[in-house]
Amino acid sequence: MIKRRTKIVATLGPATDPPQVLDRLLAAGVDCVRINCSHGTRDEQRRRAVDAQAAAQRAERTIGILFDLQGPKLRLSANTGLRLVGIGDLITFAGSAAAVQGGDVVVDFADFAALVTERSEIVIGDGLPRFAVRQAGPDRIHAVAVSAGPLSARKGVTVTYARPNLPAITDKDEADLALAVEMDADFVALSFVRSDADMRDLRDRLRALRSPARTIAKIEKVEAYEHLDKILEVSDGIMVARGDYGVEAGVQRVPLMQKDTIHRATQVGKLVITATQMLESMIHAAEPTRAEAADVANAVIDGSSAVMLSAETAVGEHAVQAVRAMAMIAHAAEEYPIIHGRARDAHPPDSAAAAVLHAAVQLAQALRAEALVIPTASGGGPRVCAKYRPRQPIIALTHDPQVARQLTLEWGVRPVITGMAETIDELVDQSLLLARDAGGVPAGARVVLTAGQRTGTPGATSLIMLREIPPDS
Repeated sequence: MIKRRTKIVATLGPATDPPQVLDRLLAAGVDCVRINCSHGTRDEQRRRAVDAQAAAQRAERTIGILFDLQGPKLRLSANTGLRLVGIGDLITFAGSAAAVQGGDVVVDFADFAALVTERSEIVIGDGLPRFAVRQAGPDRIHAVAVSAGPLSARKGVTVTYARPNLPAITDKDEADLALAVEMDADFVALSFVRSDADMRDLRDRLRALRSPARTIAKIEKVEAYEHLDKILEVSDGIMVARGDYGVEAGVQRVPLMQKDTIHRATQVGKLVITATQMLESMIHAAEPTRAEAADVANAVIDGSSAVMLSAETAVGEHAVQAVRAMAMIAHAAEEYPIIHGRARDAHPPDSAAAAVLHAAVQLAQALRAEALVIPTASGGGPRVCAKYRPRQPIIALTHDPQVARQLTLEWGVRPVITGMAETIDELVDQSLLLARDAGGVPAGARVVLTAGQRTGTPGATSLIMLREIPPDS
């Protein structure tokens, strides 16, 4: 039986393209693969999704696929010359549609000046230099450098507290979204989310394309963190994207934001992925630093549903070792006596079925059952159980392969695909056998099993049973 509860997301890229690398990544512990739409052509992204599906079939594993949309990205003009900026320097920024004057720093977006407010800061690259806005005019922005650094062509530009003039989903994102739907993506993540309206837009577009993909909001802007509760209400999960948030708010604000975001997401039962530079040194080194191991462990103890590798697997020299290291660190961290993400009484069950599932978790804990066995039509039951971070693995039995794939990011859930049962007795017998044969629960072990009076009906859970796994005949 797989003991690790925290899931691992690995980003695909050139380093995962050679033959057998994906097979080795899955064997090392990958639960979901990420297609980063900011890099590579659509043909490369399509091929990588197909390769991941083929590797999952070879491994007889259920693997999720996450498409990560690039979102609106601002950059300095290609004509920007290298310029070193010192603290206190005055710089004038202009959009690409403005009549350029000598000394202007041009941003490759026509209405750039309309984005900026006097509350905004303008941040270049990975955080340096940073500018405070002194005056926001109709065509130009006058700003003073509060930290030093270089300006150069095509550097990224971040505007904090920007007006909502940029589209949440760009033309490129629309094309990438169509590819995600074509490839039957299980999750779609949206970058640079500012409010719940952005996530509603993504959800509506997916439904218009008849995709049941689950939505992930990337929390990487100050505005997103300030509107976190509303974003959680309309999203299926969130990603703590520490890189761009550190650029916006400053690296010193990342740790507390991360802890608070994980806590608030887990308390309302939403999955949360912690990402960015988790094992960054392993892009080149064969093992992580002690600080990186502590970082991963803290994310696990805080209750992250999943931890993510980015460049470590996409372009790293030790992709398989990075996955293996992350799996070992996560497994070891889960031995800590208190996983802080466990939902508390402040958020009681919101339906009769959810209350029954909560009781099933409590029964499994009290009796030290070997596992929770949760038949599910929609995935809702296992998600409710995962919210409480039980010590027992949650074996989710579903007849729908996509539901199974969408459970790959839920903490502690082991999805197993099964056929439809006609009666409750058939469901119970089938569930116990699958828990043994596919879930790895040993014969004779006690498990807590849930069911509804009507099999295959979402939200109808009303029964809790204590059963023993039958012997292998």
